[in-house]
Amino acid sequence: MKQLIAHALMISATLTATACKKDDKKDEGAKPGVAAKASEPAPVSDELAAVLPKAAPSAFAAWDLPARAKAWQGAWVTEASLGSPMALEIKGAVAKTWDGKAEKTLAFELESPCSAKLVENSDGGSSSTTSHFTLRNGALVEGLGDAGSRKDKTAVACISNAVLTLDESGTCLSWDSMFDKWKSEPATCGFAQKEGKEVFTAKVNGMDVTLLIDGDALLSEQLAKASAAHHPDFAAAKAAAHR
Repeated sequence: MKQLIAHALMISATLTATACKKDDKKDEGAKPGVAAKASEPAPVSDELAAVLPKAAPSAFAAWDLPARAKAWQGAWVTEASLGSPMALEIKGAVAKTWDGKAEKTLAFELESPCSAKLVENSDGGSSSTTSHFTLRNGALVEGLGDAGSRKDKTAVACISNAVLTLDESGTCLSWDSMFDKWKSEPATCGFAQKEGKEVFTAKVNGMDVTLLIDGDALLSEQLAKASAAHHPDFAAAKAAAHR
């Protein structure tokens, strides 16, 4: 009997020692009392930070504003107005435009996840032009028309002068800013079926509006047919805008 008990104690001691060795290997290099850090978002360069909306509401944060600011960087041919092509170059928060007659240097800034501004400053004040845009598979889609983005059941859309957000519960809000102070009010928007296809619908300024869905992008028919074209540099964009 004594031999059996001694043998059992030896087995127990061996198992305990083995478990301790495994735990030691598992915890090797870990510092006691120091918790593992959660992954942090990539830092935003000062150049892009200057482009981001000032005092943006938390509802905009889900739409990766730094990535949207980055997508704008480069040289483009877009439309200043219907049938009037314009060369555009964005470098950080500085924009250059050329309409075939005059070149201008303007300020560039994102207004929201789906709208951007070109601001012309002068001694008497400033004026701005707002354009709508979206990202389709990470690439910029910009031009005349309405645009937005979707993520599962949520969406953001710039339609006319309104910025709309739709959350997972189906709550739609219309956002407006005055001197960088944003306020919201209940609005009507959501996903629906039209002619056998899923679309995004909204009521803005008393009008019913439908945006097409192309992957993760929401697009008006006008914007879906024509968008800004990317070029290697400003000189190439100028040449392409006015051949």
